[in-house]
Amino acid sequence: MSNRVERYKKRKKIRNSITVSESVERDLVDTFLNSSLDKSKIDSTFDFTHHFYNMQVTPNEVEDFLINFKKQFNDERFNQLISDCKKEVINSIVTPFGLGKIVAAYDKVGGNVTTVHNANQNIYANEKDKYKREDYTNTKNSDGKQFAGQGKNSVGSQFTKNQMDSNDNVIDAYTGKIQKADTTSPDHIESLSQYHKNGGFMQNNTKKADFATDEKNLALTDRSINQSMRDFDKKDWLEKEKDGIKNKDRYDIDEKKLQEAIERGKVTAEEHLPTNPEKAQYYLKNSATTGVSESAKMGLQQALGAILVEFFTALFDEIIDIYNNSFSKGFDDQSFLNVLKARIKRIGKKLSKKWKDFIKSFKDEAISGFISNLVTTLTNMFVTTGKRIVRIIREGIFSLFKAIKILLFPPDNLSFSDALQEAKKLIASGLIISVGVILEEYVDKLIKTTVFLEPFADVLTSILIGGITGISVSLAIYYIDKKKNDKALFNALVCDTNKKFDELDKILNL
Repeated sequence: MSNRVERYKKRKKIRNSITVSESVERDLVDTFLNSSLDKSKIDSTFDFTHHFYNMQVTPNEVEDFLINFKKQFNDERFNQLISDCKKEVINSIVTPFGLGKIVAAYDKVGGNVTTVHNANQNIYANEKDKYKREDYTNTKNSDGKQFAGQGKNSVGSQFTKNQMDSNDNVIDAYTGKIQKADTTSPDHIESLSQYHKNGGFMQNNTKKADFATDEKNLALTDRSINQSMRDFDKKDWLEKEKDGIKNKDRYDIDEKKLQEAIERGKVTAEEHLPTNPEKAQYYLKNSATTGVSESAKMGLQQALGAILVEFFTALFDEIIDIYNNSFSKGFDDQSFLNVLKARIKRIGKKLSKKWKDFIKSFKDEAISGFISNLVTTLTNMFVTTGKRIVRIIREGIFSLFKAIKILLFPPDNLSFSDALQEAKKLIASGLIISVGVILEEYVDKLIKTTVFLEPFADVLTSILIGGITGISVSLAIYYIDKKKNDKALFNALVCDTNKKFDELDKILNL
């Protein structure tokens, strides 16, 4: 088409330059200039294709093309990797190993909610959950009575009085021997401390006192036996030795009577302990309560982290721009302070455009914080979590939550396969960060062994582990993308190249 246009222009120019004499008819000239070309005659006299464009491709040319193509492709991908790596390193240092470490200072062994499992390890989430004997013995029960503290009117005193015969003697519940009442004291068969560990900590003081004053769990025994037993498991106490003599022999215990008492005490304890639905209600209520504060903490961590990451990324971009283009590039001849103010303002504008992302970060982390708190509580029903494990659960849940979210609610421009790809990257990132959290403790201890580095151990650990983690995350994401996209990108580029060759071929054959 372009050739025809050019021919037309040339003909017009020639026609306008010709001065037609009176002896030449203008119609003949116009007919000649507007006549069509015989392409076959041109092709026979001048082979355009072979002289001006050789369509033959040699193996060396193919090899050169592929080498250049691979180099350009890898250069572009390498530049993207460096850019992503920079952002991931900043993000890791600032968020999980910077702000995350600050938040982790408030983590508790065993999580934020006391569980039966943890209570049996003497691990309580807060002071109010801990065992206090007076909550059981010096608190009034549902009938207004209490085990101790009311003199002769206390349940303990009344129980002893009711066991006395006319000679003020009683029968020792554990030995079967008859002895003076004033040498004995009422013992809680299922100890109050054990009852507390098994779920008593969930109850109010009135219900605790109901158990402490239930006479089915009381047994009169020699005061020395009672003091020796304390809060030990009674079966374990039997086998304890002193000077080579076991307690069962030292105190002449009737094991059958003791076993009968133990069974009675356990049945009574079960009658008073919270039921499974009551325990579930306790766990859910307290997980929800502590989850709110955990959500706020985690939301602020993520939102502040996102702001700081964007700030430092923009700051580094400005520093690079200063290095490449001089400080005042694009600001005319202004003073130093005005230029500095303008650059800071430019950073501020970049941050202001991201406010929706910051709010989204707060929301996502707040939800995952609430879920992680619940998961931590469930975990501690079976195994006690350390502070670092609580942190790993929190970071892991955040990654898992984002992965599930992108799978269930993918953006409009994302297919399911692409969403699955993004989910893989999120889960991989979460796993790498979890490994980083584990390594952090060992690196921190190692740095603290060096005297002159000890004051800076926390900062150095955060930077070192954060940097390594950020690089590892970037490489993992790069590998996942590379594995999926290399072939697709190559085929797309080859297809595009072939298409351009085809278009060129059509133009040449016009």
